[in-house]
Amino acid sequence: MDEAPSTFFLPAKRLDQEAIERISRDIATSPSALTLSLMPLAVVIVNDTRQIVYANERFTALTTFASSDDIIGKRIGEALGCEHSSETPGGCGTTRFCQYCGAARAVVKSLEGERETQECSINRTTPTALEALNLQVWASPLVIGEHALVLSSIIDIAHEKALRGFERIFFHDIMNAVTGIKGIHDLMSFETPEDRAADLDLLRRAIESIQDIVETQRDFLAVEAKEYHEAFSWVESREILEHLAASCKCFDPSGQRRIVVDPKSQSRMFSTDGRIIQRIMVNMIKNALEASAPGETVTIGCEAVPGRVILWVHNVAELSEEIQMRLFEKGFSTKGPGRGFGAFSMRLFARQCLRGDVAFTSTREGGTRFSLSIPV
Repeated sequence: MDEAPSTFFLPAKRLDQEAIERISRDIATSPSALTLSLMPLAVVIVNDTRQIVYANERFTALTTFASSDDIIGKRIGEALGCEHSSETPGGCGTTRFCQYCGAARAVVKSLEGERETQECSINRTTPTALEALNLQVWASPLVIGEHALVLSSIIDIAHEKALRGFERIFFHDIMNAVTGIKGIHDLMSFETPEDRAADLDLLRRAIESIQDIVETQRDFLAVEAKEYHEAFSWVESREILEHLAASCKCFDPSGQRRIVVDPKSQSRMFSTDGRIIQRIMVNMIKNALEASAPGETVTIGCEAVPGRVILWVHNVAELSEEIQMRLFEKGFSTKGPGRGFGAFSMRLFARQCLRGDVAFTSTREGGTRFSLSIPV
């Protein structure tokens, strides 16, 4: 071992380069070497002093070095050009900043025998620019021969992080714009002549529709990214149904299709996220209205069974076999390209937010019934 400099976080000790290269040769001649070289992800292996003993081409491409031979013996931050890796004599892992580094934390957990996934942000200065790396690091313990190692795969998530940032800015700005339009609408309503009241009401509905579309898409993306924060409160099943029947009439401007609440629907108080229930049930009702011919009725109802509340929507049309087989695919739609998120989003919301599920039955005799089952 080389003499150890001081450290603010992890041990600074290193194996000498000759010992590192021996481990590297052992890995190069192991059966796993070919598999790792073919991996489509950046893969790097470090020893118990966190020095690189193997790196595939994908990882080398992330670094500022031309060849994997040039990074053998370095630590991950040093290979990637982290701006803090040269601030102390001990290098990567020994600075104050390293305490908060996702890559360092993941490696430490794996050296303790656990698998770990962390996000890591690295700033590095190249001859031409300051670059920011946003990485996701997955680390797992690995034993090859006599060597206790850590296998890490690294994914560049800069595009994903940037997209999520732009989404937040977009939703924030568009919701501010919608709120401003609503404010103007409210001011206009005080001075609008009676003969223009219907036009103003139409404008209000359009504003509310835009707001609902934006909020639904924002919630969908948050749930998909597992960033949605549940807001449970007590609700009553009949009240939900009556509200839905009244509010969803606007989805059939012609008024030729009816929405009715099944008189046999049961009343049940339960704790849930009412906003998510609204998202799911409105989607079901919209789909049922679209599938219904003029003069037909969409029926909504509720059943209470031990441990569960089941809200449902029924229409008389039957779904084709292909639609039934593919309905919950994320990309599938009967409405054209880019529209296949409705049924998938319903199931996503139900499972991840309500710990429930969405199912359906569809036959020529019985029509189509979608149901939302919620544990209580």
